[in-house]
Amino acid sequence: MNPHILMVIDHHLNPGKYTRAQLQDNADADNAAAYIADNAAANAAAYTAANAFCVATDAAADAVYWLNKYFNITGENKQDYIDAINKDKQ
Repeated sequence: MNPHILMVIDHHLNPGKYTRAQLQDNADADNAAAYIADNAAANAAAYTAANAFCVATDAAADAVYWLNKYFNITGENKQDYIDAINKDKQ
């Protein structure tokens, strides 16, 4: 499970949980992209999804687009990430 994608989804589900600085740190290419450096397309999707909440005017829509692209490329299950976030809440 990519911890950087997890944080993007967590922020999307729980706006205000992270500071702008935390989101920017998460979007750092050395963090989000390097986690999956063996797949250039997934790498780009992870970085862009993490970065979307930091720079885009329509951040939520941009992040959702790139999250979906990430999951399509990697084959990971988005629901697994949501379940992990919900489990941490309990």
